[in-house]
Amino acid sequence: MTEQESKERKLLLQEVEGLLSLITVPILVVDATGHVIHANQAAEHVWQRSLAVLLTKSLQAFVATSKLLGFVKKGKPLRDFPVEIVDGSGKRLPCLCRLHPLYIDPKPEGAILQFTRQQMETEQEKNRKYVTRYTFADIRGNSEAIIALKDSARKIAKSDSTVLIRGESGTGKEVLAQSIHQASSRSDGPFVAINCAAIPEALLESELFGYEEGAFTGAKKGGKAGRFELALNGTLFLDEIGDMPPFLQAKLLRVLQERRIERVGGSESIPVDVRLIAATHKDLDAMIVSGQFREDLYYRLHVIPLYVPPLRERKEDLYDLIHYYLKLFADKLGKEPKLFSAQALKCLIDYHWPGNIRELENTLEYIVNLEIGDLVTISSLPAIIRGSRTSEEGLATQSQSQATPSAPLASATPAPQAAELSLEKTEEQLILQAVQRFGKSTEGKRKAAEFLGISVATLYRRLQKLSRK
Repeated sequence: MTEQESKERKLLLQEVEGLLSLITVPILVVDATGHVIHANQAAEHVWQRSLAVLLTKSLQAFVATSKLLGFVKKGKPLRDFPVEIVDGSGKRLPCLCRLHPLYIDPKPEGAILQFTRQQMETEQEKNRKYVTRYTFADIRGNSEAIIALKDSARKIAKSDSTVLIRGESGTGKEVLAQSIHQASSRSDGPFVAINCAAIPEALLESELFGYEEGAFTGAKKGGKAGRFELALNGTLFLDEIGDMPPFLQAKLLRVLQERRIERVGGSESIPVDVRLIAATHKDLDAMIVSGQFREDLYYRLHVIPLYVPPLRERKEDLYDLIHYYLKLFADKLGKEPKLFSAQALKCLIDYHWPGNIRELENTLEYIVNLEIGDLVTISSLPAIIRGSRTSEEGLATQSQSQATPSAPLASATPAPQAAELSLEKTEEQLILQAVQRFGKSTEGKRKAAEFLGISVATLYRRLQKLSRK
């Protein structure tokens, strides 16, 4: 070797050492036998040994994964290969290794190994992704149906039995499911929800049961855990179970029987410890008759049936719900609390609420956003609710006119005095209902007046007038 070649070689080595020192993650350079021939400063820091000591060791002294040496000998490149390194104190740290093989005359003569810390999620961090927001306190209402529903749900919360929640859209089925999980012995575990109607059939299977690496085109390296695995020691909520395709119904039935799953593209049977809560707004009995839903799966799910009644079947809860959501959205939007006129309140109570609680929430958020004044009148209500009231009044008028066809045309229009009496009667009923709801105490009457949108003095005058009748 000439003096010039020797100089160039030394310069090249210095450049390599300089580049390695700039890398902040540990780097080891090993020969084909795994003996360390170079290391950077980050490696000295992690293994708490000087470079001179590191150069006397082999790869097995620092990495507790025996397979890695085999890849070095074969000259196989690796990217994000999971390993465990043993630091200077003997503690094992999970890392990802990148291996770049070194070839001389197509023969592997060593490798450059880069190690980066693998961020392992703790069980608590995993569960934080799947926390619940609702408890039984969030199920509002004092009607007999709601009180009975909450009592039944509290009784079965501690059990691990499967629950089937039925009810129309917007009634709060997931709120009930989260409340059951929160009151259960699994409350520290995850609450994992999946909407069977929102995910395409081709993806639903892998979302539920997970998949192995290479199971299909686009599958993630290393595979992916499904919702059953993610819900380990917690609750899995299958919303809109009635929309699950038939081929998955059969697979779900087997999981409920065996309490084990197989990932898509895998052969290993994985035990699952989850509580299953399913929900649907569909008529499963009719679907069984038509062959759209498996009868055997239905009985597996129908262990503890719960029914959430629609809002139109518990109108007595409307007062509380309206008051609650008005205050909620007023606080959220930074607005002053609104008061309802008697006519507007009656219009809300008479409405049939096909969208249930969800529609009521949207309606009250709409009112709080758009109403400028403090008093909400009929004109402030959404058009669909005003239109419903107009339609009902039109039908009532038409019915009356058909019942008395021989009557004069003028009689089809109620006299002003009769209309005033009708309105007065409605106001009396609303006042009595509000006082009954909030109580006859001074504080109860104050709340009743606030709810009705009238002053306390006006309420007392109306009550005195009623007592004289």
